[in-house]
Amino acid sequence: MDISVVIPAFNEEKYIQNSLKSLINQYLATKINYEIIVVDNNSQDKTKEKVLEFIDYFNNKKKIDRRLMNIDILLMEEGRQGVAFARQTGFQNARGWIVATTDADCIVSPLWIRTIYNIFKYNYDPLYYNFLNNLPRKIKKSIINTVNKPIVACTGLIKFYDDDTYELQVINKLIPVFLGVGNFFWLSPALHGSNCAVMKEFFDKVGGFNTSLKTGEDLDLGVKLSKYGRIVFLPSIVYSSSRRFRKNLLKAIAIYTFANFLSHRLFGKPMINELDVARGEKDIILLNGEWEKIKSKIKEIINEIKEKINIEKIKK
Repeated sequence: MDISVVIPAFNEEKYIQNSLKSLINQYLATKINYEIIVVDNNSQDKTKEKVLEFIDYFNNKKKIDRRLMNIDILLMEEGRQGVAFARQTGFQNARGWIVATTDADCIVSPLWIRTIYNIFKYNYDPLYYNFLNNLPRKIKKSIINTVNKPIVACTGLIKFYDDDTYELQVINKLIPVFLGVGNFFWLSPALHGSNCAVMKEFFDKVGGFNTSLKTGEDLDLGVKLSKYGRIVFLPSIVYSSSRRFRKNLLKAIAIYTFANFLSHRLFGKPMINELDVARGEKDIILLNGEWEKIKSKIKEIINEIKEKINIEKIKK
């Protein structure tokens, strides 16, 4: 088995079949054996029934379409609530030497599997070979130690496929800019659970996901993996539902960008882990009571940064 794709699912009956359809309709230049593992995380709706229904449809289609012979679809269950538990179970049971993951409300692009396979099979960094390799010799020499490390993971962008409002269209354009600026300063892409893949060998080496985290388990994994090699850019977009951003848009942006991304980059830990919210119901965070917790956490981080700056000034 070459690639395992893990999809954690909690109450995803409306989305899961579209996600699975995108994963079996892939353009593969060479034969790539891969499996799709859906991990149901105590869904209260018909998520499991929808997955089993799709598996029956797929197995029948597989009998008459030889192009699907190299694909398997599995359904697993994880009783411990939380996306970190669900991903961990899927990754631990994966048979592929590459393990990719996306979300149940996502649609992957037709070249997603092929692009991931090529990155790890040939240790190919698209960003380096298409851009960094053309830099002046002195600049390239200064980063040669970084680019010579093995590739341990890759991660790419997400876009909303249902950006039917002006605000969401703006966010769709800002996501690449925000991630690009952040990744430039830290010289390594932040691992994004909706669109990423890792080498199973290194995933096992770092102990996998931190299951004590209710959110930010993907970013935390990236921090651990970066000690063993490079996390490179995956030039294959995944399209996601905008449902988590539709209520109180600005607050959602603060949670999913500032709160998690910057906190992980600066301190190596998520900022809002104490918010007890199940996967698929993060809109609860946006209620006024929870927002007060987030604002207080932001103030704590700002004060911590100020203290570090003052200490550095005193040393000088």
